[in-house]
Amino acid sequence: MKIANQKIVSNSIWLLVLQVFNMIVPIVTLPYITRVLEPAGYGMFSLALNWITYFQVFVEYGFGYSGARRATESNGKKLQQLYSAIITARIILLLIVFFILNLLLFARLISVNQFICMIILFFMIIGTAFQLTWLFQGMQDMKYITVVNAGARLLSTVLIFLFVKNENHLYLYCFLYSSTFIFSSWLGLIIAKKRYGLRVSLVTIGKAIVELEEGWSFFISQVMSKVLSGMGITVLGIVATIESVGLYSAIYKIPYVVVILFGSVSQAIYPNASLEFSKSQSHGLEYVKGIMKLVVPVFILLTMVIIGMRGSLVRLVLGEMYVEYSNLIIPLCIWMLFSIINNFLGIQILVGSGRQKEYSRVFTTCAIVSILLNWGMGMWFNLYGIAWATCIAEGCLFCGLIRKINYCFSISRKGE
Repeated sequence: MKIANQKIVSNSIWLLVLQVFNMIVPIVTLPYITRVLEPAGYGMFSLALNWITYFQVFVEYGFGYSGARRATESNGKKLQQLYSAIITARIILLLIVFFILNLLLFARLISVNQFICMIILFFMIIGTAFQLTWLFQGMQDMKYITVVNAGARLLSTVLIFLFVKNENHLYLYCFLYSSTFIFSSWLGLIIAKKRYGLRVSLVTIGKAIVELEEGWSFFISQVMSKVLSGMGITVLGIVATIESVGLYSAIYKIPYVVVILFGSVSQAIYPNASLEFSKSQSHGLEYVKGIMKLVVPVFILLTMVIIGMRGSLVRLVLGEMYVEYSNLIIPLCIWMLFSIINNFLGIQILVGSGRQKEYSRVFTTCAIVSILLNWGMGMWFNLYGIAWATCIAEGCLFCGLIRKINYCFSISRKGE
């Protein structure tokens, strides 16, 4: 079986390169910044970033999948309409999250220092509103946006090493971390205009709502995914010290980077998986299973290596002050492995076969379980409770997805 044609492979490679450079700031600078800002400063940054990424998922709204799929089928005037509708929808969502951000301060749910960090990091949200990865992915032109993002990320990395020198430079770090989103989005808009003749223009709210409805299922899954991965830091910010937030979030970054890098592979596989399922349910299922047999063993081995080397790895990446908590790697790596497998089960199989509603139901249930587990275990067992709650919640999602797939495809086979 031929897993992917040349174009799919090429797009997958460019998506992978894009994700690498999107993560280059936190990966390359992580060993430096965790030492310079120390756990308290890094905890303040992580807590602010955690809130901002909730907003970022809200503004992105799943268009990375639904927009890319529709762009593949569009050209000329139809592509311009899609382009304008998605940008309009994202601007509406941008205004909503800015209101919520100010409401958090007014309700005293966040501190003034945290609010300042979040306002600076809000450049990420503005950049997300005009980010065009969905367009270039749908048009199979990922090389252009990849080059733009790579340049912006490299510049940001260099500036961080040059100017962030101690814990008093927290706000500067927030600015350098987030400003590249604005720069890369601006260049993306220029490339879209020159290459496809697309112009930024607004449409009616009704047309924007049509695109929001199209991306709803993807949006729900991404929100639930963020809840599953980010609720621990949110809870720690309430029940523990800012130093605890810094310790947990720094160690969490090690497996999280692997999950993010896999996300690029997932986005590249998805259009082809959907195509295979459109031919037949059994054909699509065999296609995804074939890829899983190649990919999952690699990540099982990687999980074992990271757990086995956890002490040395934490010392090398984060610094001596984090080594005492290196056992957090164990549940977080198990979470990482479950997360990758669940992407195949949920996105590639259920969503790829047109069962978005079933996927959303399972995901929503597990997100509620995750919230309850994080609150309960976080209050009683602090950092370790949060880590194991994250792992258990992802394991529950795995069980739910397996059950749903067995049910859906047994019904499908009976129908055939």
